[in-house]
Amino acid sequence: MCETLIADGLTSGLSEKLAGYVIKCLAVGGGFLVGYFAGSVLAWALDRWVFAHKAPVQLKKLCSMLCGLVLAIVVALIVFGDGGGLFGGGGAPGDGKGAPATENKDKQQPSPSVPPQEEPKLVLPKVEPKPPDPKPTPGDVRVAILSGADVRDGKFYVLDNETTAKTFDELKKAITDRRTSTKTELTLVFRFAKDPLSNSHPEMKRLSAWVQEAKVLSRFE
Repeated sequence: MCETLIADGLTSGLSEKLAGYVIKCLAVGGGFLVGYFAGSVLAWALDRWVFAHKAPVQLKKLCSMLCGLVLAIVVALIVFGDGGGLFGGGGAPGDGKGAPATENKDKQQPSPSVPPQEEPKLVLPKVEPKPPDPKPTPGDVRVAILSGADVRDGKFYVLDNETTAKTFDELKKAITDRRTSTKTELTLVFRFAKDPLSNSHPEMKRLSAWVQEAKVLSRFE
C-alpha cells in the first residue's frame, strides 16, 4: 500500500510538471505566431508606405520570421525565467528555510570590563649626601696631576695654587726644600686635574717609587 501511495505521488507530481512544461511551450509557440503575424503586418505597411510595393517577397517573409523569433524569445524568457528546470522543478530562492542566522555575528560583542589600573608612582632616586671634604691639616701640600693635552714638556704636576706646571724632578726638589725648611711633617695630597692616569703609567710608577723611598706621607682625594 505504501508503494502504491508513493508511486501515485510521484506520478501526480510528474504529470503536473509535464503539464506546466507543455503550457509554457505552447505559450512560446503562441508568441512566435503573434510575432509572425505582427511582422507580416509591419512588412505590408513598409512595402506600401515606404517601398511603394517594390519590396521583394523574401524580405517581407524575413521580417515576419524575425518578429516571430523575437517575440518567442521574449515569451520564453518570461515563462522559463522563474528558475525552473525542464519540468519546472526547483523552488523559488529565498523561501527562508534553513537560513543561517548570521545577523548577530557581525555585532560587536561587549568587551569585559577591565578594572582601572593605578598609575605608577614616580620614585625619585635617593641621593646620598656627599661627604664633606677633609679639613686640610697644616702640613698638607696639594699636588694636581695633569694628563693628556695638558701635559707639556713632561710637566705633570701643579703644586698648591701655582700656575706653572712642574716636572717630576722639579716637584721632588720643591718638596725636599719644604721638608728641610719646616718642622711640620708634610703630607702630599694628590688629585687628578681631569682624566686619571693608570697605575701602569711610567709617571705614576716613578712617583709611587719616590714616595715610598723618601717616606713621604701621601693620599689621594
